[in-house]
Amino acid sequence: MKIRELLKIFLTIDFVSSIVAILFFDLTILLNIQIAFFSSFLIVIGSYVGFRNNIVKQSETFINTNDRDTIDEIDDKFDLYGEINESELSDDEIRQIIKDEKDKIKIKDSITNTMKSFKATTSVYRIAGYLVLVGGFFYLNNNHLLNPIAYLCGFLIVPIMALTVNLKYIKS
Repeated sequence: MKIRELLKIFLTIDFVSSIVAILFFDLTILLNIQIAFFSSFLIVIGSYVGFRNNIVKQSETFINTNDRDTIDEIDDKFDLYGEINESELSDDEIRQIIKDEKDKIKIKDSITNTMKSFKATTSVYRIAGYLVLVGGFFYLNNNHLLNPIAYLCGFLIVPIMALTVNLKYIKS
C-alpha cells in the first residue's frame, strides 16, 4: 500500500470524525480531536521517516566483507572453529571458547544495534510530533478546553487505523 493511499485513509477518517464532532458535540470536542489526531499523526510519520532513513543509510553503507562460503556459514555460524585446531583442545576448553565468543558477539551486537537505532528514535520529526502532543495538551489544559475522552479518541485514530490497514494488508 502506498503512502498516498494511507494518507487518504487517515485524512478521510479525520474528516469523518470532525463532522461527527461538529454535528453531535461542540467545537471544544472538535479542537481536542484535531490536536490529538495531528500530534499522533506527526509522531507516526516522524517515526516512519526516522526509521526509513536509518534503514536506507545502513543499506547503502553495508559492505559484505565476509569471505566464508555458505556451507561454512551454516555449519559454523559464529566462526568458532576457524583458527583453532579442535583436536588439540579438551572438551572443556572448547566449551569455554564457544561461551566466550558468544558473549562477545551478544555484547557487540547489542551495542552496535543500539547505536544504529539511536538516530532513528531521536529523529527531529518524531521529537517535533511529541512537542506538538505535549504543547497541544498543555494549551488545551491551560485554557480549560481539555476533554480527556475526546483527546484520547483523537489520539487513538491513527494507531487504530494503522492496525486496521496492516491487518487488511496482511490478509490480502
